[in-house]
Amino acid sequence: MVRFRTFDETEFSMLKKCIIFYFAVGGNKEFMTNFDLSVIDNLKWGKIKQSLLPVLCRNEKFDLDISKNRVKEFLSKLLNLDSSENEFIQLFKTKKYLPELLFEDEEIICRIKNHPMALWKIREND
Repeated sequence: MVRFRTFDETEFSMLKKCIIFYFAVGGNKEFMTNFDLSVIDNLKWGKIKQSLLPVLCRNEKFDLDISKNRVKEFLSKLLNLDSSENEFIQLFKTKKYLPELLFEDEEIICRIKNHPMALWKIREND
């Protein structure tokens, strides 16, 4: 996706907000704090062979090490958080869910205001 520029640069802001949202509601608290991209290094060829190769073109070559580096470089640039994104994460960790800190579009906010996983996470006992 990075190599073929699946996302236009004008979509990067929304992509970043979606990543933040889904890691907040589905990820662990440790990752939410520092977006540790070293977990990418743990990807093994067997998992790629099982999950990715079936959806690639037959003659398409895939270099796992190059791909890992590209993804880490891309995400390290993308995930520089602004103050409202940081505030969303910090408040979410304290069980306060304010999607309006992350998104500006009222339609999006309305749709995710009652997101079941987000609501469950803020009610979840530590």
